[in-house]
Amino acid sequence: MAIPHPRDIQLAVVNWLDDRYPFTKAVDEALYQRVPNFANAFYYCFGGMVFILVVLQLLTGILLALYYVPDASGNPSPAYTSVNYIQSTVYLGWLIRGVHFWGANLLIIMVLLHMARVYWTGSYRAPRELNWMVGVTMLLIILVFSLSGYLLPWDNKAYFATEVTIKIAGLAPPPQLGVFIKDLLQGGSVLGPPTLQRFFTIHVFVLPALIVLLMYVHFRFIRAHGISEPM
Repeated sequence: MAIPHPRDIQLAVVNWLDDRYPFTKAVDEALYQRVPNFANAFYYCFGGMVFILVVLQLLTGILLALYYVPDASGNPSPAYTSVNYIQSTVYLGWLIRGVHFWGANLLIIMVLLHMARVYWTGSYRAPRELNWMVGVTMLLIILVFSLSGYLLPWDNKAYFATEVTIKIAGLAPPPQLGVFIKDLLQGGSVLGPPTLQRFFTIHVFVLPALIVLLMYVHFRFIRAHGISEPM
């Protein structure tokens, strides 16, 4: 019996998918679209760089979560011990953690540069106001990403820095709202193991789901309105 050519297998798989969903059409719409000549400027690449950094953060975060233990009980705590284990024992753990750390800092810088480009070229104007609002929301989520991830090593620097952050959040007016936010973040009257568990949940589950959803909405708006011309 003749062995089928890989190209024939590929074509059969694609046809099978197309019979059940417009797979080829969806891929073509996603990958093949004319880019205006003015978008060849380097500063129009900032948004794509943000996307790459977000994907990199998600991938490295998944790898770190395989070894991280969100438990602040004991001295030293399992959380602190697991971070040291990743840093010193896990194969290339130091590299993955370093990429995750510096990628988070670079991500904030690139988002600010991207938003500065959008403002400079007037891309926030009608009919793109909603997309600008989505972008601002994504910036806030990325900042919360950094704040929630800062506590996870559970060392002295992370502990006291997060304590200051929670106190600032607790000053939100009116006083009842500030107290509610503080108790919600701390998970109790003082910063402790429940705080770490809540920050871990926010950092690993809540925020990634929100950022992926908003990125999808962001890209759909771009497809709907196209790339705006400079003023």
